Amino acid sequence: MLTYIRIGAGVLAVILAIGAYVGIEGISDSAEETATIPPCSIEDGFPVIGEDEMTCYWGMSADILNIPDEAAAADVKVAITWQKNNVWIGIAEAGQSDNCEDKGSYFRCDKDSVTLLAGGPNSAGQLQWSPTPGDYRFVAGGDDSEQLKSFSVSWSYEAGLRWGLAVPLFLLAGCLGILAAVGIPVRDSEEVED
Repeated sequence: MLTYIRIGAGVLAVILAIGAYVGIEGISDSAEETATIPPCSIEDGFPVIGEDEMTCYWGMSADILNIPDEAAAADVKVAITWQKNNVWIGIAEAGQSDNCEDKGSYFRCDKDSVTLLAGGPNSAGQLQWSPTPGDYRFVAGGDDSEQLKSFSVSWSYEAGLRWGLAVPLFLLAGCLGILAAVGIPVRDSEEVED
């Protein structure tokens, strides 16, 4: 029986050590997406005054970026960059699309109708974001124009196990490894009685 316990402890120690190491090494991915800024709309003013009223918008992605609950155990870092001048990218909760009009391939949002969690008008060609689990959408904005604007956005992410979880896993793997190597001390069943 003790032999099986030692073998089981050894196997479990190896699995935990490998899992913690792979978790720290983490995973990463990158891709390129197209962001869309809707054109401004113009309403004719009064003929006598002659001032037209221009309303401009932000664009929100139709695709949802899902960060699963398991990511709570990881350090997730997202980097987003773009080359086009006078435009910006922001991140909003996916439910913010309720404040926008569905245009099929994107949502058209009135300016400032969406609460941004990261990025926005002050981001200059890049943003760094550390998300928590949830559903998110990308938001794009920029200079006011009567033309639909599309531009390429590059994103990448890295996710790795938090050190606060990795260290206990390594310690547990070490304890199980010692148990596998040394075994459990057992008292001799034939004790001599006085």
